Amino acid sequence: MVTSSTAGPSAPGRQPDDPFETPGGEPGEERGMADVLARAQAAVADLAKDYTTWARADVDRARKALEAAASDPAQRARHVEEMFRVAHDLKGQGASFGYPLVTKLADSLCRLTRDRKLSYGDQHLDLAKAHLDAVQLVLAKEIKGEGGQLGADLAAKLDRRVTELLNSG
Repeated sequence: MVTSSTAGPSAPGRQPDDPFETPGGEPGEERGMADVLARAQAAVADLAKDYTTWARADVDRARKALEAAASDPAQRARHVEEMFRVAHDLKGQGASFGYPLVTKLADSLCRLTRDRKLSYGDQHLDLAKAHLDAVQLVLAKEIKGEGGQLGADLAAKLDRRVTELLNSG
């Protein structure tokens, strides 16, 4: 049996244990780096196939936090913080998987929910719901890219409403 301690990455028939190890050559070789890049792109493409499924599950998790925030004012800040965490995840993942509109909408939701000292009222929760509705629509319709003019207008309108609400208090 060939192990990594007995043979280097260029041993015939051996696949590297480390996905960033370059088969058939020394690290930094052009062909080896191209192989690493190709494998990384294939892995991202494979993950992207399931993105809308797990992103919708994230939206469901945020909706549960929103419902809890509405029904439990004493613990509202904790539930809003959960919405922030979900929005932050969506923001970071959207563009990586071909959904930059999700990233924009989630960024706006992050701005709305990030202030731990803010006393969140019903108007904040209504606006958070509007964000989650928009993200859910983008995912359900699998609207990749920026969403055209309609997507840009929607993201801008929600972001403007966040700015107005945060500046009014």
